[in-house]
Amino acid sequence: MRFQKTALGAAVLACALASLTGCTSESNGPPIEGAESTKKRTYSKPTEEQPPPTAAANACSISGDGLREPVWTGSGDVNVNLSPVFAGEPDMDDVSYDDTRADSYDNYSEEFDPTRLLVVVLKQSNLPLAADDLTDFEFQRAEAEPGTKVCDDPLDTDVRYIGTRDAGDGESAAIWEISSDEPFFDSSDLAKVTLDVRQAHIDAWPDRYVKRQEHVDNDGPREPRRTPAFEDLEFYYENR
Repeated sequence: MRFQKTALGAAVLACALASLTGCTSESNGPPIEGAESTKKRTYSKPTEEQPPPTAAANACSISGDGLREPVWTGSGDVNVNLSPVFAGEPDMDDVSYDDTRADSYDNYSEEFDPTRLLVVVLKQSNLPLAADDLTDFEFQRAEAEPGTKVCDDPLDTDVRYIGTRDAGDGESAAIWEISSDEPFFDSSDLAKVTLDVRQAHIDAWPDRYVKRQEHVDNDGPREPRRTPAFEDLEFYYENR
């Protein structure tokens, strides 16, 4: 019993001495001695992994470019063009394009109607397209943002079949008028078009030029030629 009291007294004395020397004990490690023992210490937490950046909710993209390349359908390849329409009803023989300047929507001698477009589908005329072969059309104005393009909601549009004309060289050009209460292009001059022709689904960034591709058969696209597109508009003014 005397030994236990002595041991207890020694423990109390040791603790008292420890308090004088700045000694603290910790349950998770050895004692830390000296001035550091009285400082408040913080422990850093593991850095949380940040989620990868996400695209804007209304970001839009395309696969391929069906307004520059031939597109396969069950009745043969087609070339599809989206053409702006001149305001009024000009004589297409009097309309000119300034080829000395870089390609531009403003290079034409006539003003365009911002609320109308033409869809022109050129194909071999042994199986010409019919009015209901254009089964879907959407037009979305867009803006470029860092790393992506952001599309507005599709415009409300009306689609009207104009007819099919003989385009020469055994080909036909089927023409539809697309109209809207809102202008198709805004100041950004950027837009996305989506359409279905027969079995072909096309989405692309359209140009604003009265040009379209010649028809090609699996040998690669050619440069757009302007004259046939003027003939498409002439047919449109005569038959709308």
